[in-house]
Amino acid sequence: MILLDTNIISELMKVRPSTQVIAWLDQQKSIHLFLSTITIAEISCGINNLPKGKRRKQLETAFMQTIAVSFKHRILDFDLAAAYAYGNIMVQRRKAGKPLSIPDGQIAAIAYAQEFILATRNERDFIKCGLQIVNPFDAPS
Repeated sequence: MILLDTNIISELMKVRPSTQVIAWLDQQKSIHLFLSTITIAEISCGINNLPKGKRRKQLETAFMQTIAVSFKHRILDFDLAAAYAYGNIMVQRRKAGKPLSIPDGQIAAIAYAQEFILATRNERDFIKCGLQIVNPFDAPS
């Protein structure tokens, strides 16, 4: 099972998304791809930060439809197991001199607690979190 980081979803929302990311996603079984509530919050924040207008409305509609249809039963919450993992991950990273942002720590904790692979462009941000990481941007196109 694979948890998609926010940067993977935001890439798909671009006018011209990375061909490597598209090719990688096409090779995955959709039932193995999950989102976290943290990613939904981050994307929602980004959309709401845009000026009101046609582009913002299109992105908002497309994103809400994607969540409702494509990921309807594959959204992971920041639950109790993730909360415990979060505390450990954040302390370990801070002691290593590589602190994580709160949202990245929460995403890492959700992936760790679920024993999921994390798909992200930002491999460096998640090193030493006890996760298996895959970078779809490095996938052959």
